[in-house]
Amino acid sequence: MRARVSMATLKRLEALERVRGQRKVVALFPELMPVDEWGAIASNMQAELKANIKKDCPPQYDKGDLSHLVLVAIG
Repeated sequence: MRARVSMATLKRLEALERVRGQRKVVALFPELMPVDEWGAIASNMQAELKANIKKDCPPQYDKGDLSHLVLVAIG
């Protein structure tokens, strides 16, 4: 004789299967770029950090003169 499965269990199983089919973002990483471009971005960010350490305030990386990294979703 087989055990009966409750409707609540069937609904939970169906919800799990629906969620499992959706892709989720696991992490964001900077897009790959040549070393020279990466070095230019890093040196600008380091200069901003150094200037703000002397001022005792957090760095403002969102300024227009700093290049922004393009993040790519991995998942």
